[in-house]
Amino acid sequence: MEFLKDQYPSDNESKDKESDDTVDLPALPSALLDKFHVSPNIEKLTAQSHELQVQQQPMNSLAKISTTQAAKWTSFAFLEMRPTVQQRRILDKLTCEIAAQLQQRRGGLYFQPLHMSDLGSPLPLHVSLSANLEFGTAAEVDAFEQMLRIEVFQRIPGPFQVDFEPFLKVYENAAKDALFLALGVRNEQKNGPLRQLWQAVHESLDFCRRTDPDEDLKNCSNSRVQQPLWGHERSHMSISKAFVQTNSTKNGGVAPFPESELSTNQTEELNRALMTIPVDPQLLENLSFQCTGVKVTKQRSNVWIPFPSGP
Repeated sequence: MEFLKDQYPSDNESKDKESDDTVDLPALPSALLDKFHVSPNIEKLTAQSHELQVQQQPMNSLAKISTTQAAKWTSFAFLEMRPTVQQRRILDKLTCEIAAQLQQRRGGLYFQPLHMSDLGSPLPLHVSLSANLEFGTAAEVDAFEQMLRIEVFQRIPGPFQVDFEPFLKVYENAAKDALFLALGVRNEQKNGPLRQLWQAVHESLDFCRRTDPDEDLKNCSNSRVQQPLWGHERSHMSISKAFVQTNSTKNGGVAPFPESELSTNQTEELNRALMTIPVDPQLLENLSFQCTGVKVTKQRSNVWIPFPSGP
């Protein structure tokens, strides 16, 4: 027994050895985090596969054109915030406190934080600079990105601070099938750099719509843009998604807000209630972040467009 005891370390010895072998790994580079960040566009891939099949069969030209236009390339411009551990704790606290008070006015209302995935991994938050943009070809997305780089360089001199209003607000998404709790950006940034960035996005889209002799750009007139629900004047950062408890949900679970679940009057009522619940200024100060560039989704990746003096 003494021999066996000598061969196996005690619990304390094991812990000491494990702690000695622990190495702090460096943070993942942002370029790696941006790679494959966007989920695949199944609609586009399915349409392209169907197009390949039908092109091998006899078909009139009009049918071929409609099939070709079914394929979609999408893009989206935004400012990104990657919350720190402290900021994630603040967001959790803020969401819980607000949700508890809103439940008194609207029973069965729950909020799921957007800075954490279902598996518990941290996620970035964003301030939108456009609606979802649809393009007919990959060349159009390339042209949009190239022009946006030029516009950003000309309009934004360098990094700026993003601060938030002292009251939260709920917003619907473009499809009006989801509700989000959000922090509004302060007027100084909304009417300053954010307005310039929104204009940069629209100028880049206008460039894509013009006729150009370059083969890569001449089809940009096929680009389509969803009409946004707002512009720079309503810039905000969503921090959680609303869910509602329903009778059909098993075991007291929650389900996403259906469109019919919340009327416009009820949304306005929630926003009036939120105006009576000011956010602690210290929490808002800790949630501010430095913006050094713009990100654009391109296929399954995020493309970084830095400001002139940004990293």
